[in-house]
Amino acid sequence: MAKTKKAAAPEATATVAPTAAAPAPTTSVEPVQLTIADLQLLARIVDLASRRGAFQAGELSQVGDAFNKLSGFLAYVESTQVKEEAPAAPAAAETPAA
Repeated sequence: MAKTKKAAAPEATATVAPTAAAPAPTTSVEPVQLTIADLQLLARIVDLASRRGAFQAGELSQVGDAFNKLSGFLAYVESTQVKEEAPAAPAAAETPAA
């Protein structure tokens, strides 16, 4: 018996016409500003949601890790703000009154 080879079907090639580049928008988008107050609010939201049972047991470790990072960052920022304010106060008190 002779084996016959079937000719492979020619592959269809799609030709894509180049499209004109869309003009860049003329309006500029400003980046969203996050403040320390926003981050403190997020920490309170996570705390409240966890107390109300919004997270499943398998999610708690991830939520806790994120909360701990956020709380640590906020504590660091607060400590640096206290250090920046502390030297300024004695310098003002040391100036002699005229």
